[in-house]
Amino acid sequence: MNRNIFIILIALICNVSFAQDFKELANSEFESAESYKPAEKQVLVCANYLFENPANQAELNRLHSIQYIMKWMTGTPDYTFDIGQKAMELTKGKSDLLGLYMAAMSKVVIENEGEELDSDQIYDQAEKILVNYCSEPNNKIKPTRKIKKLIKAS
Repeated sequence: MNRNIFIILIALICNVSFAQDFKELANSEFESAESYKPAEKQVLVCANYLFENPANQAELNRLHSIQYIMKWMTGTPDYTFDIGQKAMELTKGKSDLLGLYMAAMSKVVIENEGEELDSDQIYDQAEKILVNYCSEPNNKIKPTRKIKKLIKAS
């Protein structure tokens, strides 16, 4: 009996210690143009977190991650993001999908640093990331009709 309690206690401690907490991102500010480059690592951590966890899990962490990514996207001097008509048609303006799309765009440009990607290339890669995420039922996110068509086509 004591052994079982000990094992459960250790499992809970390990689970809590490895859980990510993005609360500190809520108050972060970028102070200068130079402060955006070092932040790319954290942006990528946030984007990967979003795509590695279900939409209904740790919603506050997801919100902080998306807010941090959006702050970075709006101020970074190294990249320009075009959230045009195609992105709006893909997400239908749903905030959860649009936030994930923006995270996917950030992920694409950071992971392809040094490559000259045009808006269409960024869109195509971000769309693929979002569609793959939405195609997994365990991620608990409702896809738009366009995303459903893309899932069926793949």
